[in-house]
Amino acid sequence: MYEQSTDRDELRARFTKWMEVTVYRARLNYLKAQSRHIDAIPLEEVEEQLRSPEDEGRWIQEIGLSDSFDFEEEALVTAFSHLPAMKKKVITMLFLLNMTPHEIAEELGCATQYVYKQRSLALKRLRGALKGGDVL
Repeated sequence: MYEQSTDRDELRARFTKWMEVTVYRARLNYLKAQSRHIDAIPLEEVEEQLRSPEDEGRWIQEIGLSDSFDFEEEALVTAFSHLPAMKKKVITMLFLLNMTPHEIAEELGCATQYVYKQRSLALKRLRGALKGGDVL
């Protein structure tokens, strides 16, 4: 009888350990899946968030800037004027308002990585326009 209860205790212990490991692994898998999950925004909301060129002047007034920027070179003025609206906003917030990429991401409601990408693409486009003279 003693031997039978020992076998049951050992079986219970093994089953308990198996359950602990299974639950632990399931939790890890769940957390991995959640970390890979990308928040999606419906297309209707994206259209509302994007502003038209007419709204750009109003946006500049909202953040307290005037419509004119003091650029040293005419080529830079031309290159900056040909940038898309989002790239202009990111560059303006970074260099004129001295905001961090994290602050800009919160303000625009996007990811910080998106701000870095927009900054990189805008600066690349401005450099190319100043070196080569072509504005895209």
